Amino acid sequence: MAAPPSDARAPAPPPLDALQSLVNTWFGRVTTGEGDEGLQSPADLARWCRERGTDIADREVAGPDLEVARAVREGIRAALARHNDAEQPADVAALDRLDQVAAGLQLHTAFDGGGSGPRLEPHDSTPVRRLMATLLGTAVLADRDRTWQRLKVCREPRCRAAFYDTSRNNSGVWCSMSACGAAAKQRAFVERRRAKNAAARRAAAP
Repeated sequence: MAAPPSDARAPAPPPLDALQSLVNTWFGRVTTGEGDEGLQSPADLARWCRERGTDIADREVAGPDLEVARAVREGIRAALARHNDAEQPADVAALDRLDQVAAGLQLHTAFDGGGSGPRLEPHDSTPVRRLMATLLGTAVLADRDRTWQRLKVCREPRCRAAFYDTSRNNSGVWCSMSACGAAAKQRAFVERRRAKNAAARRAAAP
């Protein structure tokens, strides 16, 4: 899987960094417009889970788990895109699929005597589904502490990587200025020049 640009923004703070990491198991190459899929197989998903601290063997992950993880990933990507540009049409299909999957992931409120307070815990059948449930619970908690709106998807349509916006007024739109920001500015320049040339041709026409 390709690495983000060298000047990409810093990762989101825990525990949102795990959600960002899941979204970024796929993002596009700005130079070619092609995407790199980091979850091509159940073994890829098992490896990602281990990297995020979930001890799971390859044999414990099956095809349905991979489908669930991808559905959560693309649904979250669609939700994060709204944080960057609320006027753009939402990916309704991805959000609907996320709702369907989320309805089958179980979370419950747990209490203990240690004084840590109430917490959301997964209660599901497989390690992957438990992890996905935990990630969705993270989104709910992040919305309450106002960090959720700072996790965004890059506005560059050939990228769509998740990034955490640390700007004072939460105004960041690209994950990388050198790659995605520069590509957007170049595209805008070309479009302005094309419009200017078209206007000149119309003015010169008899």
